[in-house]
Amino acid sequence: MTVEGKCLCDAVRFVVDEVHEIDVCHCNMCRAWNGGPFVGADIRGQVTFKSDETLTWYASSEWAKRGFCSQCGSSLFYKLNDQDDFWSISAGALNLPTGLEIGKEIFVDEKPDYYNFSGDQPRYTGPELLAMIQGQNDE
Repeated sequence: MTVEGKCLCDAVRFVVDEVHEIDVCHCNMCRAWNGGPFVGADIRGQVTFKSDETLTWYASSEWAKRGFCSQCGSSLFYKLNDQDDFWSISAGALNLPTGLEIGKEIFVDEKPDYYNFSGDQPRYTGPELLAMIQGQNDE
């Protein structure tokens, strides 16, 4: 299913061919960047930009960067440096309806006490998630 999205001011517009799932990240870095948990649509493949003149990237760590609109400030993308075909796009930037549901919550050990998401989706602490990723990389 093709999904379109954009930033608040419409300066960054994009199309994705397939959304894998919605993940919620509660890590300290995502909350500082986003003002709350990052609700991200995981994309496997490429993002096609209709316009991206105001898209700015910030190297937030040694392994990832975050994209935002320099005109309106919308937090839009999380991208791993070593994986060209993996994107996490702010679910709020996607045009509705998406038909998507939350697939998992990550870094729940860093989640503050003032909010909760309902549902029975899997929830992983930071160490649990990193162990899973390491296990996949070892295969």
